[in-house]
Amino acid sequence: MPRRLAALSLAPVVLLTACSAASGEPSTDPTPVASVPASWLTSTAEGWPDSDGYGSSAPVLSNADCVLTDEVTVHGATGRTDMSGWGPYGDDTSATDAYRYVCEFRGDELSAQLQVIQAGSASDAAQTVDLFLDQPTNGDQENETTTVQLGDVDVHVNQRWYPKPEYGAATAMLLDAAANAVVVLEVTSLEADAFEEYTPEAVAADLMRALNQG
Repeated sequence: MPRRLAALSLAPVVLLTACSAASGEPSTDPTPVASVPASWLTSTAEGWPDSDGYGSSAPVLSNADCVLTDEVTVHGATGRTDMSGWGPYGDDTSATDAYRYVCEFRGDELSAQLQVIQAGSASDAAQTVDLFLDQPTNGDQENETTTVQLGDVDVHVNQRWYPKPEYGAATAMLLDAAANAVVVLEVTSLEADAFEEYTPEAVAADLMRALNQG
């Protein structure tokens, strides 16, 4: 499996300051779930073969509604669908059983992306997680990856800081081994204070909140 599968981010940079979390985290704790909602897998699988991204080399996004959810609340802010679309996952860009579906969300104080990845096999799904956990630090980016346990559910979280131009991103990933699927929530463009405040536990909880909407 090519290492390019580890490149999960598509979101542009719109810097978010610490005041973006001024409203605080949602007061209710999400219910931990260990699987991708069946409705998400069904709707993305049905839309993939007829999508503009089918057979392309990368996801093709448009301003169509997100089939997963209309909005997400992350880091204390809520955003609605901005763009969405399908793309291939793996070497065979026309495989009907392997694809990714991407939704981007924007709000006054939010820049986020929710992604469902349908891998073609259990080994491909597992390797996707392995690549996520093995993101090295270099001169361009500092990566710190950890696994957060919510109830009996393991959520993998990567916090990435870009020294230049000094902003960060936080990403949470859940593997649904039974479905050979992965769901990813990425919150981007975090300025230093917001990045420090957004703990791995909070990122993982925000992914659970998104899944609870399925």
